Amino acid sequence: MSRVDQNIAVNLKRIRKERNMSLDMLAEQTGVSKSMLGQIERGESNPTVATISKIVEGIRISFEDLLYRKEDTAVLIDKDTILPCREQENAYRVKEILPFDKKRSFEIFNYEIEPGKSCDGEGTGEIESCFVTVLQGKLSIMIEEKNYEIEQGKSLQFEAGRTWNYSNRSCEKAVFEVVLSYNH
Repeated sequence: MSRVDQNIAVNLKRIRKERNMSLDMLAEQTGVSKSMLGQIERGESNPTVATISKIVEGIRISFEDLLYRKEDTAVLIDKDTILPCREQENAYRVKEILPFDKKRSFEIFNYEIEPGKSCDGEGTGEIESCFVTVLQGKLSIMIEEKNYEIEQGKSLQFEAGRTWNYSNRSCEKAVFEVVLSYNH
């Protein structure tokens, strides 16, 4: 068994037990069969990326929580090495800087929007609030029917139980970070 497979086995079992979940409950929440989950926990199966994806999305953990052992209390994050989680060529790019973790109840995204382009905000009913800070350029945020113009160095906090859109109406790229906090 590889180190990654061993980490997945140990972490999946630990997370399931921390949440007081049976294999049946985990299977229902992730869409992965009970027998497959059992094999993964025992280190008898090498899960595919698709299976790992179902698990992390189903129980709302980061890939890192499943793949790596928690040994360091500090982790250096280099946003330039993170691949975009959403993008449209020549329009926008979104990177998940700090994935959701049940211990902190929030996640952080970095957005880049080209001049004259826009991007819808993404969220679920579980999101309590959204905090946007413009790092470069200017940003227009349309929340339902109201528009907010945010300049570099400024921030906007709003309840996220609505639809919203980010637009760059300026001549330079808009770069901003979004912190989504979740209900518990």
